[in-house]
Amino acid sequence: MSLEKSQKIIKVFGILSIISAILALLGGLAMLGIGGIGAATAGETADQELAMGIGVALFAGVAALLTGVVDLVEGIFCMKAAKDAGKAQPLWIVSIIAVVFAAITLITSFKNGTQEILSAVFSLAVNCFVLYLANNIKKHA
Repeated sequence: MSLEKSQKIIKVFGILSIISAILALLGGLAMLGIGGIGAATAGETADQELAMGIGVALFAGVAALLTGVVDLVEGIFCMKAAKDAGKAQPLWIVSIIAVVFAAITLITSFKNGTQEILSAVFSLAVNCFVLYLANNIKKHA
């Protein structure tokens, strides 16, 4: 694949990554808010199921925030690599981190439903393709 074509594709993935990062950050903040409201209104005599639900909401919020930050950084580096091929090295490093996070998400999604597994597989495929493009741009630079 040529350098110009790789840069055009990586620009599109950068824009999509920034959009998904914003959505993940908003979702993470919402989950933290839900967990905080649940913890504040639970009182001292909270039952075990309520405490577990609050813990899951807080954990999901932190995980979504972490995913959003990684996606945002990946999107910013995608946009930089699309403009200047010499800046593909940071994108390559961040895309490796994103592939690792996507693989962990895929492994943990097996206990949930089929829809979450398919979403995790798609996310892993997209992150692997971004890694391929970053490697391609890095070689041509």
